[in-house]
Amino acid sequence: MALTVVITGAASGIGRALVEAHLERGDRVFAWDCDDAGLDSLATGGVITARVDVSCPDHVEQAADKAWKEADGVDWVYANAGVPASGSLLKATPEQFHACFSVNLVGAWATLRSFAKRMVGENRPGRLCLTGSEHSLGFQHAGAGVYTASKHAVLGLADVWRRELPETVSISVLCPGLTATAIGESPDASDRANAMGRAMMAEGLDPKIVARSTIEGVARGDFLITTHSASRIGWDARKSDVEAAFELVPEAGRDVDRYAVPAAIQRVRKRFAGSD
Repeated sequence: MALTVVITGAASGIGRALVEAHLERGDRVFAWDCDDAGLDSLATGGVITARVDVSCPDHVEQAADKAWKEADGVDWVYANAGVPASGSLLKATPEQFHACFSVNLVGAWATLRSFAKRMVGENRPGRLCLTGSEHSLGFQHAGAGVYTASKHAVLGLADVWRRELPETVSISVLCPGLTATAIGESPDASDRANAMGRAMMAEGLDPKIVARSTIEGVARGDFLITTHSASRIGWDARKSDVEAAFELVPEAGRDVDRYAVPAAIQRVRKRFAGSD
């Protein structure tokens, strides 16, 4: 059965590959982006394009309301829009943090919130997918501190979403590794830096392969969707650090029943029951 799908960051890269893959399946696609030229090139049969700035929650809500009403509901949503941020954390600026987190994190939250509340309100099954990164899983390489932090936050956001939403609405997080997209370019960078960025991204996996793997994972209801075995490098290091840290927990802190927050909440609620 054909699906109705919303994809942010749809004008290029993984987003565009997702648009094309869903069109091949015969699905109806709402493609959102801020790239007017890219959107114009997508304006073909089966694609409804809209210029949407996901960093503005009000703008997202208006676009979501329009798409929901026009299609009489939406089945799948990809919060895929993302921007890079290069450089060390020591040299990062507040402006870099704001620009990166407003799209990568706030934009993802705003997109899923707008559609999730409609799915829940109408008791309509749905599938939601956030684009994280291999950076969501652990440290991968230097030179992307702000971006890495934003993608860690995306995974945390999704981990809460899947506990808050009913089972009828599934949550997936795409964690791709190096993919041949244009995310390595920046209008603020020098020609040399952008040339190096293009050359680096050209080393990546074809986004069409990533898109196909993503659709398969979302259809299965996978929480984490990975596309590169090399991404395990960051995860394995993180896992090793966490396991080592738990070996050093002080004796007083080893009572799981005593200090597990859900259990503590239940004890407090019992003590305060009927006190209003």
